[in-house]
Amino acid sequence: MRARRASGGRESDLVRRAGKLRDSVAPLLPERIGPGPWSKFDKRKEELEAVRAARDDENELERLAKRGDPMARALAGMLRFYLEPDLPAMLVARYPSGEIPFAPFGRTTREANVAIQNADDPSRLMIGYLDWARKGFYFFATDRSLFCTGRSPEPPAAFLAAQNAAQPYRLTPTGSGDGFECPHLARKEHRPYLSVEWPAAHREWKVCLACAKHERQLLSTLTSRLAVPKPLREFSVSAHLNVECHGGDSCVHANLPALPRGVRKRYLFGRSSDSEMLDAYVEFLRPRLERTRAPVFVAAGVCYGSDRAKFVEALSPTPEERTALERTLPSVDGLFEVDEPRASRALERLWPQHADEIVGAIVSDPKEAERLVREARAAPGRVSELLARAARRGAEEARRKELPTYEHLAPEAAYVDAVARTFRARGAAAAEKALLERLPREGKERGLAVGLLAALGRLGPHDWQFTDTERTFGAALADLAKGVLSGPASEYHTALDRLLGTAGVVRWGGVDSAEGSGRTEA
Repeated sequence: MRARRASGGRESDLVRRAGKLRDSVAPLLPERIGPGPWSKFDKRKEELEAVRAARDDENELERLAKRGDPMARALAGMLRFYLEPDLPAMLVARYPSGEIPFAPFGRTTREANVAIQNADDPSRLMIGYLDWARKGFYFFATDRSLFCTGRSPEPPAAFLAAQNAAQPYRLTPTGSGDGFECPHLARKEHRPYLSVEWPAAHREWKVCLACAKHERQLLSTLTSRLAVPKPLREFSVSAHLNVECHGGDSCVHANLPALPRGVRKRYLFGRSSDSEMLDAYVEFLRPRLERTRAPVFVAAGVCYGSDRAKFVEALSPTPEERTALERTLPSVDGLFEVDEPRASRALERLWPQHADEIVGAIVSDPKEAERLVREARAAPGRVSELLARAARRGAEEARRKELPTYEHLAPEAAYVDAVARTFRARGAAAAEKALLERLPREGKERGLAVGLLAALGRLGPHDWQFTDTERTFGAALADLAKGVLSGPASEYHTALDRLLGTAGVVRWGGVDSAEGSGRTEA
C-alpha cells in the first residue's frame, strides 16, 4: 500500500457516506438466502448497531474503533471522522479488480475499511467478508445487492441473471439453458476451445480459439463478483482440441492428453488470458501430433485418419483439383491439416514442395507446365485458379487437336477455320470477337461472316455492317456454318468443304501432311 493525499472531493464523499451509515447499518449486511448458519451475521449486526448507537459520542467511538468485530471497528472510525472531518492520508489497496483508495480509520483491517467506505458498491462491500468466505461462507455480488447463501454453494438466481449480462463474450445459450457457447461452437464447428464449468450453478461456458481474446479471461470475469471458500475447487477449467476423429483407436487424435498442470495453473491464477491458454495447449499438443508417422488427414477439425479418398471427397474438389490432389497426396507423411474443407486450401499447403507435380497433373506438355510454374512463382496467386486456368488451356488445346490442320489455305478458308477453332476452344463470345477482328472490308469473307454470325446467334448487333447482297449470301450459308462450328470433330473437314464449296471457294487448301493423314486437296 502507498499513501495519497486526499482531495476535498474525496473528503466530502466520505462524509456523505458516513452520514448514511449513521441512519442505518443495513447497507453493511448481505441479503441472506437459505438456512445459514447465521449466528456470525447476527453478532456482527449487533456490534454494528452498537457502534451506530454511539454515533454522537466521540470518545465512545474512539474506544469502539480499537476492539471488537473488524467491520464494527472500521465503522466506529468512520463515524468518528464524521464528527471531526480531519481526513488522514489515503492508502491504496490493490486487488485483481484494480486499486481501491481508502482512509485508515480505526485499528482494523484494510479489507474492513475498504468495505465500510464503499458500502454502496456490493462487490467492494464483499471484500469485508473475504475472511468469512475462507471459513466456509458463500457470497455473491450484483450491481445492486450482496447475497450470502450461508454454506450452500448454489448461487442465487439474481446473481446468475446479472452474470449472464456481464459475460466477456457474446455467447449463445445451449438448448438446456445451462450452457453458453461462442457462435462457432454453436454452429458445431470443430475449433479448439476452452471450457469453464461451475458445478454448483450447473453451468458451463465454452469459447473457441477464434473468439478468445488476448486481453480477456473468462474465469476471472465469472469469479470477479463472488467470494467462496476454495475458488479453484468450485470451477473446473479444461481445453479441447475438438477434432472429430474417424481414424480409429490408433489415430493420434484418439487419446490426446488433457491441459498440462502448468498451463492450467497459470490460467487459474490469472497469469494468462483465454487466447494465451488455448495457444499454449495447442503448442503443447503440436509435437505429439507431428511425431505421427502414418499419414493423418484433417479438414476443418474432422480427422479422416489415413483415408485419403474420404479426405479428398470432403474437400469438394473440381476435376482438375482432384487430379492434382490424387497425384500429390500419396507422398504426404504425418499430419496434413487444412482449416477449411476446400481443395484450394490443401493445394496451397502442397504447392511449395509439389508445384511441379501439381501442374504436371493437369498440363501434359512439360514446357507449358514449366512455364506455368515459373509464372506462378513469379506472381504468387491462388493455386486453384492456376489449375483452372491450366485446365482450360489444356481443354482448348485438346479440342484444337481434335481437328485436322491445314496448309496453303485460301483467305476465305483460313478465315472460317480460325473462327471455328476459336469457337470450339473458347466459346461463342471469343469466336464473335475473332470474327470481327479479322473481317476484311471486301470479299467473300464478309458473306461467310454473316453466315457464321447467324449460326452463332449473334448477327443482330452487327447486321448494319453488311450490305443487302452480303446478308442474302450469308443467310444461305447459316445452316452449313453450324456444321463447321458445332458438328463432330471427325466430320469437320467435310463440313468445312461443303460450306466453302457452297460459297464458291474452290481448291481452298489441303490437310497438313505432318498430321499423318496424308495430303488431301480441297
